[in-house]
Amino acid sequence: MNRILRSRAFWMLILLVALSLGIREWVDAEGGPREAVQRFGVWAPVVALAVQTITKMTPVGNVVMAVVNGVLFPLWLAIGLNLFSGLIGGMIMYTVWRRGDEELDLQKQMERLPGWVRRRAGDNLFFLTVLRFLPWVGGNMADLVAGAHRIPLRTQVLSILLGYLPGSILYALMGAGIIHWA
Repeated sequence: MNRILRSRAFWMLILLVALSLGIREWVDAEGGPREAVQRFGVWAPVVALAVQTITKMTPVGNVVMAVVNGVLFPLWLAIGLNLFSGLIGGMIMYTVWRRGDEELDLQKQMERLPGWVRRRAGDNLFFLTVLRFLPWVGGNMADLVAGAHRIPLRTQVLSILLGYLPGSILYALMGAGIIHWA
């Protein structure tokens, strides 16, 4: 436990979670996403991208932001924001987990995972892409596996783009009211 508390990766993770929760509170204090977009005008997509990227550490908030983008922006912009946010957030978490592997020896800890995960983990584009399809934890788990195994950057980028494209489209369509769940 002492080793974890001394780890920079642990404190970076805590900071990202605290920052994402703070931003969610700030958006609520602004009167919600629609009010924030009106307040920021042409800068609203940049603010939405930043908020969604930072809230990647709170998966429910990230999904909510992806749908809200579909409500607030044209469909093509909402899809682009969702996908680009996933790319930026995935790269940040990949970096955090690479550092975490150095400090916490994550690869050794991952030996406790089920055999099917260990056999497919690592530089496996298909596995990382499919893992991202799992709701809430899939993207974060894929970033952890990719960072801990130090996969090539191109594999990480491709797995993010391929893995997040369907969700980026689906959530934007839901927000735009084109797809209804009920």
